[in-house]
Amino acid sequence: MHTIVPAAPGDATAILDIQRRAFAQEARLSDNWDIPPLTETLNAVVEHIRSQTVLTARHGTRIIGSVRGIVTGTVCTVRGLSIEPAHQGHGIGSSLLDAIECAHPHVTRFELTTNTVMEGNVRFYERHGYRVAELTRYSDRITLAQMRKTAVAGDA
Repeated sequence: MHTIVPAAPGDATAILDIQRRAFAQEARLSDNWDIPPLTETLNAVVEHIRSQTVLTARHGTRIIGSVRGIVTGTVCTVRGLSIEPAHQGHGIGSSLLDAIECAHPHVTRFELTTNTVMEGNVRFYERHGYRVAELTRYSDRITLAQMRKTAVAGDA
């Protein structure tokens, strides 16, 4: 069982550590360790916690996942959805995604970018109402899917 709670600045190290473990497989499959989730700094995570919406999934007091919602105007960009590898596949990602959407009832659209090298990513977001808006070839191994979801009043 897990709970979803807002992050505090003191959670930044745990959030970044989980993010790095969670995105390591993507880096291996892409043969590129210079991806934003792995190069992000601790200060950047702390700044997001202070200025945007950062939610954590916890098992007891232990952080096992997180997600960020970065609002610009009427659009919320979903970033950094990361689950501790040992806890993946148990609905935690779905809980975090639902929670970040519910935390932003006044936006008109949610957006995110995911790497298609991770075969289940696009399907996961499609199950939550996101649709591929654009595919961008980043390198010979990396194609990024920019995905969008229109926020529906009472749904987000």
